[in-house]
Amino acid sequence: MAIVKMKKVRILGIDAEKDLFLNKLLDLGCVEITESTADPDEVALLSPASESAYEKYSEMNSTLEAGLAIINKLAPHKTGLFSELNPVSEESFFDDPYLYETLGHAQKIKELQEELENVYSEISAIKLKLASLEPWKKLDIPLQTTGTRNTRVLFFTVPAIVNALEMEKAVAETTELASLEKINEDRDQSYYCAVIFRSEEEAVIEVLRKFGYSEADFWGYYGTVEDNIRRVNQKISMLSDNEQKIKTEIAGLAKYRQDFETCIDRVAQEMSREKAKEQLLEADTVFSLTGWVPESSAGELSKLLDESCCAYELTDPEPDDDVPVKLKNSKLVEPLNMVTEMYSLPAYRNIDPNPLIFPWFTLFFGIMYADLGYGLILLTLGIIGSKLIKKKGTVKYMAGLLILCGITTSICGLLFGSFFGDSIPVFCDLIGIEHHELWRLIDPLEQPMVALIGSVAIGALHLFVGMAIKAVILIRDGHPLDALFDVGSWWLLFAGIAVGVLGKGWYVAIAGAAALVLTQGRSKPTIIGKFISGLASLYDITSYLGDVLSYTRLMALMLAGSVIASVVNTLGSLTGSVVLFIIICVIGHLFNMAINIIGTFVHAARLQYLEFFGKFFEEGGRPFKPFAYKTKYTDIIKEEK
Repeated sequence: MAIVKMKKVRILGIDAEKDLFLNKLLDLGCVEITESTADPDEVALLSPASESAYEKYSEMNSTLEAGLAIINKLAPHKTGLFSELNPVSEESFFDDPYLYETLGHAQKIKELQEELENVYSEISAIKLKLASLEPWKKLDIPLQTTGTRNTRVLFFTVPAIVNALEMEKAVAETTELASLEKINEDRDQSYYCAVIFRSEEEAVIEVLRKFGYSEADFWGYYGTVEDNIRRVNQKISMLSDNEQKIKTEIAGLAKYRQDFETCIDRVAQEMSREKAKEQLLEADTVFSLTGWVPESSAGELSKLLDESCCAYELTDPEPDDDVPVKLKNSKLVEPLNMVTEMYSLPAYRNIDPNPLIFPWFTLFFGIMYADLGYGLILLTLGIIGSKLIKKKGTVKYMAGLLILCGITTSICGLLFGSFFGDSIPVFCDLIGIEHHELWRLIDPLEQPMVALIGSVAIGALHLFVGMAIKAVILIRDGHPLDALFDVGSWWLLFAGIAVGVLGKGWYVAIAGAAALVLTQGRSKPTIIGKFISGLASLYDITSYLGDVLSYTRLMALMLAGSVIASVVNTLGSLTGSVVLFIIICVIGHLFNMAINIIGTFVHAARLQYLEFFGKFFEEGGRPFKPFAYKTKYTDIIKEEK
């Protein structure tokens, strides 16, 4: 269980067979293609590949994705964690006529969607017209009426806050040859119709402007308001019928949903292949490819290369190479990938932390969650999820992690005598039967100091293991003295402190402190610098003390969950009803599980990231991304060859 060893591969092939070779490499799925770098002598011969159909396939992908999105919106199709990928034979998957036929259906859907959007726009515009006509419904004269030879008919609005009497009085004082009639009013405006002698028109309008006058625009309207509203509603009805017709036609194309999904995955492979082309170097007749392959797959790659008449070399990574990282673990440890990847992949020359954090993460989770009932629920959910979830990755890891943490939570629940808190004795008291307390190793609520000391002791052991791993890495890399000075000196100091606390003298602790002072500044160029740096290293003991105290969160979260569970059971028992007790307990314990599971996961992970990883872990690994089939909807069934 470790970081997979990688081989660097350099390939020279015939340019005419490039596409065929890349297809075979894609099918093999074990090589990560990287940016090619030519040797100085080859710079004049090789140049970056210029031919690529990436844009073409990217446009295809956009069309297919758009078609699928429209189908999913107008004809929803439920999918979930337990849905399986569509099985498709390799021959059908790469069938070009099938791809272009499906593209035609997607294009048709896009065109229908554009028609639908035009209908939506037209309906919106007409509804705006309808909204502007509604306040004038009481107006019973044709809207095209502008007046006679001697009179002018005006339709206008003023703000609703305008005092109508004052406005009418102001107009009357200006002229007697004008008549105002209020047609309607709402929260914002008042709507008026005015008949004015043309000779007085400018004077009246000037007065009305002082009251916020705004002329209504009915240009293009004919007939009364009622006539126009009726015509607008007829137009909306016709457009709505057209809208429904287009939606029905699009929904009828939902039968191609699976075809769209398959072709989206197909085009994704083509885009991946074209992207790989862009990383090649080529000349007139040859191409050059550089990449990484797991050592375990080097034999398969060599066989393919021999059959393809390629010149190639497989070499070990150089110290300054950016080597991708691939973790390989057993099914038991694999779910911990989720925890590690949330932080960072290890550097290639570091070690795989998953087997190392496996016992600690699950133990810490179990201690903090610590309830047999909760553990059995997590275990059941994990088993169900692992059986039903078909998709790989984080979701699958989560199911495995639920199983592992469910087991440790159940074990810790047994040790602490907790089954949905103290639900069993409380329930027995409620129904009036004799009960005995559940066996427990310790009772966290009654013995909090024991829980606290236990948490600190587990934390100290966790830190010592991290330091031991650092020592092993240093020895592996040929630095045994660094392991002795940087780890051994601290162990000597900590052992001396323990001996001193037990009253056996402080000589060992003094020896440990002296070892630190004499060795921790060894990289400094001067004697004074070495001494000062070594002396300053003693201050790091406060950091170790802080790290150890961080583990008190194990006790804190354990007590928090236990107290809430006990409160829930007490509240249920106060009702005096078995039915209400069960209802309250179900709701309360589900709430307790929900609020504690996130905190428990976060704190269990934090203790790995900050306290444990800080002792040995070198982050910054780049994930291994092989040139391989990557599908979202499709399970490609390969034919036997």
